Amino acid sequence: MHDRVGGPEVATVIDRPKPKGHTTAVMTSEWALAEVEAKRVRGLMTGMSTSAFVTAAVTFVLGGDPLALRIHAGALVATGLVSGVCALRFNSAVAKWVVVSQIGVLLTGFYFWGVFSAYSSLVPLTLYIVAGVSSEREAWIGTAVCVIAQTAFSLATILGWIGSRGLVEPVLSRVWHPIAAQIIVVVLLQTVTLGAMAAGRAARKSSAAVLEAHNRALRELARREGQLAEAYAEARAAREADEGGAGRFSDQVIDGFKLGHVLGRGGMGEVYAARRVADEMPVAIKILAPHLLSEQSARDRFLRESEIVSSLTSPHVVRVLGVSRPDAAMPYIAMERLEGIDLAQLLKRQPALPLDEIVELAIQVADGLDAAHRAGVIHRDLKPSNLHATGTANTRVWKLLDFGASKWRDGESSLTQDRVVGTPNYMAPEQALGRAVDPRTDVYALGVILYRLLTGVPAVVPVEIPAMLHEVAYRVPVQPSKRANVTPELEAVLAIALAKQPSRRFASAGLLARALKAAAAGDVDRGIMERASALLKENPWGAWVSKRAGTDHQS
Repeated sequence: MHDRVGGPEVATVIDRPKPKGHTTAVMTSEWALAEVEAKRVRGLMTGMSTSAFVTAAVTFVLGGDPLALRIHAGALVATGLVSGVCALRFNSAVAKWVVVSQIGVLLTGFYFWGVFSAYSSLVPLTLYIVAGVSSEREAWIGTAVCVIAQTAFSLATILGWIGSRGLVEPVLSRVWHPIAAQIIVVVLLQTVTLGAMAAGRAARKSSAAVLEAHNRALRELARREGQLAEAYAEARAAREADEGGAGRFSDQVIDGFKLGHVLGRGGMGEVYAARRVADEMPVAIKILAPHLLSEQSARDRFLRESEIVSSLTSPHVVRVLGVSRPDAAMPYIAMERLEGIDLAQLLKRQPALPLDEIVELAIQVADGLDAAHRAGVIHRDLKPSNLHATGTANTRVWKLLDFGASKWRDGESSLTQDRVVGTPNYMAPEQALGRAVDPRTDVYALGVILYRLLTGVPAVVPVEIPAMLHEVAYRVPVQPSKRANVTPELEAVLAIALAKQPSRRFASAGLLARALKAAAAGDVDRGIMERASALLKENPWGAWVSKRAGTDHQS
């Protein structure tokens, strides 16, 4: 079991960055494939439009039955117009009309050109193309209409009900009885037609399978790259913290607490495993780092953390057992020692959590955050390593740790004045810009954690700090459904939680958690979907936003 408490202070405190403009977003392989497919369809529609108009002109030159000519020419012109519109602006609605108009061309062509003419060879080719760009239901309906219509026209021609305009006689009619030959041609033609349709659907399914395998590989690669970057960042932090082992104050007794080994070290303090001498109760003691004992600003900030955690009463916030006196030579905070695992460690063992566990985590963490916000406390350093779980997978209780970077009411320590406080890849935009924060800052951080849990990939991959801060402030994360199988409802909740402007996020962590629970059940409020749609229309997933639109807080 892993011992953990309100952890060492590992939040980053850095000078405010000075970004130099925006960087163009990198196009993923999936987007590139989509663009190639769009270009292919536009080229096909352009060719179809041109050939339809040319063929319509040719029919008037050839003459023939006036009624058949007018009907067929009209269908060709309609196809040319719809295909031209589709070439200029391809979308599914226009594509359906292309399919309908093309079927109309095929049907009228049977009457004008003749069911036994070379024109019939266009039917399998067209259906093969249609099968690749339409849904399975639409493709089979179109095929059934063509097969039935062509068979009907063929039988009507064989029986002499309509005249044949065939450009060539069936070759078999020279050997066998003409009617038998014609029937054989009809059967062969329908066999080829159905085969072309089946081949088109098979090609589409094969392409879809290849693309899905490619997407899975991309998602897995992105997940592993993100985990590698996180592991590197954690290893670097561990080297800097020099966790574990004996500390300067190990085996000493402070106000009735006997200190043991070091659980962790950070920039502001050391956390020791300890026991209360009176009853041997296991506790954890956070002590101000020795090199900061002589700095009054550091002592003030540490005492402020003592006041903050002591003021919070929630089952989802680490419990404080005692604090040092304000004038103590060795400032400390005594807290419950938690047996279990933090979220960062859990994600190393179990990269993907079930959706119901993610929802339960959000509800419990939101309860702790709302309790802190009611007390006037903003955490400012919410991240996986500061969320600790006790119990088993079915009985986990999540607790908030490490309020060392918190802001209490309207006060601000001089130690962090004009600086950015927090962990860069879990910061809110206003935090990254060094601007005013409020409870919605923690809502954003919770949204980043949920993005990580739902997609398996960090919203911002840990790299150099200035680049991370710039991306946090001005770039919307990659669309979750491009990373994993995330439903539109869950995507909508994430879009609002991760809004660059605080005023457009959920007003509280509790509202976010409830929306997530509803989205997981597929029953999200319509207003959530509309809010998300409006947000993404202005700032799409993966896009860079303007500096002016990035946040509605003022410096």
